[in-house]
Amino acid sequence: MENTEEIANKIVNALGINQSIRSIYIEKTESPWNEKALIERKKDHLDVRITLWEDSAFLYGRIYRLFLYVCDVLNPHFLYNPEIAPKEDKESRLKNRHNQIWSIYVDSRLEKNSIENFFNKAVRKNVFIDAEKGLSWEQAAAIFEKLWEKGNYTYPEITDYTHNLETLSGENRSKDSFELHINKDILNHHVKDHIDKLSSAAFRKMVNDLLRFTAYHCKETNITSSYYGISLVFQKRLFAEMIATTNNTLLLTLLDPLSDAYETETVTEDSNIEFLQKHIKEIYNRLAANV
Repeated sequence: MENTEEIANKIVNALGINQSIRSIYIEKTESPWNEKALIERKKDHLDVRITLWEDSAFLYGRIYRLFLYVCDVLNPHFLYNPEIAPKEDKESRLKNRHNQIWSIYVDSRLEKNSIENFFNKAVRKNVFIDAEKGLSWEQAAAIFEKLWEKGNYTYPEITDYTHNLETLSGENRSKDSFELHINKDILNHHVKDHIDKLSSAAFRKMVNDLLRFTAYHCKETNITSSYYGISLVFQKRLFAEMIATTNNTLLLTLLDPLSDAYETETVTEDSNIEFLQKHIKEIYNRLAANV
């Protein structure tokens, strides 16, 4: 059975890039998601370091795909120029998209050549849709199909698609969809973002007053944003949650620290704020007395 080095050398010869590569170094990793190829340019050759998953599944295809990146870099028609790509430290989201599009180009070629690959079309599509949280699933899927079916790319084209992805949408422009609402909530990590869901300025003021009361009268309470709402935590113990909705209501849940029972109340602009403040303070006092 051929070892990893023998397979790598066979692929390099098959791709016709053996004259451009002096040395191949192979490292191991515990996950296929960490596989990568790093290139070090010398005067008249390349040194290539590939990181491979410690598993024999689809080994030939996984090595082949890594050297396709090298092949692209060496191809003068590909116009490889890393200076025009997004920078990881400044534009991490765009850098990830750039990597995704290049990976789609690589993996689609393996499928067209009937080479078995861990990153087949289904896997690559799911990864792409999951990464593009600003698009509906329908829109992301439609864009993926166009990227997958495109015959050839240049590096500048990949970079252009990275910055202008929605130009591939056609009629499948962003729509109001369930997943977009969920993704938006997941990306909201600030208390203000949740309060701003309330369209009534008076109700927003009321909720802010309720939070100010809690911060002042319930000492050492941390008021933080979660994916779905606002959490009130004392000594690492959650005792209240607030979930703002788009129809000017606030779902207030209070958790009794003695019985672990909870009670949820729908708060509106007409609710009695003094009663709510009193109820929050009572729950806090019971919790503080038993810590």
